[in-house]
Amino acid sequence: MHVSKDILLFEVWNKFIFDGNQDALSQIYFHYYDLLFDYGQRHTSDRQLVEDVIQDVFINLIKLRKSIGIVKDLDGYFISSYRRQLFLDINKQRKTILTEYFPENNFDYFKSPAIDISENENTERLYSTIKHCIENLTAKQREIIFLRFESEISYEDIANTLNISVDSCYKSTYRSIKIIRSEVEKILGKAANIILLVCFRRHN
Repeated sequence: MHVSKDILLFEVWNKFIFDGNQDALSQIYFHYYDLLFDYGQRHTSDRQLVEDVIQDVFINLIKLRKSIGIVKDLDGYFISSYRRQLFLDINKQRKTILTEYFPENNFDYFKSPAIDISENENTERLYSTIKHCIENLTAKQREIIFLRFESEISYEDIANTLNISVDSCYKSTYRSIKIIRSEVEKILGKAANIILLVCFRRHN
């Protein structure tokens, strides 16, 4: 019988939560490290801070293990925990070095990883158009698009992470895709819908 990766991951998670199993914690850590590191780099260029916050998230996990309630979506849980800790640390740093930088107002969708672009002229034009459209979205819209289509986080967990309503999350996604589709249609016509399905790996 096939067992999904999500079920296996929850089994590992439960070993840590209920038994304090450190091997299980290590598996969870290595499973989420790349996701959290990639996400953190889009908020700040401080690589050391990005890595330190990952450590802080897991240290807090150990400290709070017995008080953690039911977690229905581990991806959403870790993104939310990481984002909250990252913003706390960035704001502490901002006060220390007197910068006006606010992490919630900055989200670099294309920072990492590098995206391979075909030499084909139409492909380059298409990529440039999509990139331009996404860069012109608000920071929150860019973050929603990233969390939904790159990290595959549910709308409910995105809403919880960003402290907005699920309805607002849906509407923001719809508006963002509508803007991008409109521009891509100028290049590809109605085939734009198919291209966007591939680009954003849409999940129902």
